[in-house]
Amino acid sequence: MVGSYLPTMASKAALLEETRLFLLTYEQKKQVVLTKQTLMRDILAQRSRKTRTLIAEIISSRLVRWNPPDWVLQDLIAFAKESNLDALRAALLLHVARQDHLLYDFVQEVIVPRLQGDRRIVVADVQTFFDQSQKAHPEVGHWSFETRLRLARGVLATLRDYGLLKGAVNKDLVYPTIPEHVVTHLIRLLLAEGIPETQIADHPDWHIWLWSASQAQAAVARFLKQEHST
Repeated sequence: MVGSYLPTMASKAALLEETRLFLLTYEQKKQVVLTKQTLMRDILAQRSRKTRTLIAEIISSRLVRWNPPDWVLQDLIAFAKESNLDALRAALLLHVARQDHLLYDFVQEVIVPRLQGDRRIVVADVQTFFDQSQKAHPEVGHWSFETRLRLARGVLATLRDYGLLKGAVNKDLVYPTIPEHVVTHLIRLLLAEGIPETQIADHPDWHIWLWSASQAQAAVARFLKQEHST
């Protein structure tokens, strides 16, 4: 994944409930602009209009900046309607990381290797990641200490809220719950992006869920078997 690290994307943590409300509102309004306006005016509980505006913009960037096909948003809306939020958490972990290059790279370069060692993740780990990223991402060098600290905390809070970490202060790596219909969502997404069936199980997006190659291969095999039998 290529692109600049943006100091705003991970600044508001997961916004799980706000994102759920965004999706349910979008189902009614059908348009992103109207959805954001309705959220800011009638739905979000934050007192400051500036804060409500920032939240609406961040959620919009995470979900629709890449102009997803309609079926992707319809899947997310369906996940948002479920009483158990496991599907929504898993899908947002996938989609938010795919749209936030900083978050995606942190998972791939720091989180995934920790599966073989110490699973404690702290703010200092994110700060070290920032330091090591500056050669490829010089924009990091322009961030203030306060910005780096805010982002480091936001990254960890986001991954906790999406089920990849646990703990209020000290955070430990855990395997997230990934419902089968969200697995199907990822496979359909990769197929829509032109990834050949034979290469889907090797795609790095599976690492966002901490899945092994064998898990991904089994999931793809189940999907293809079902598709070819219908």
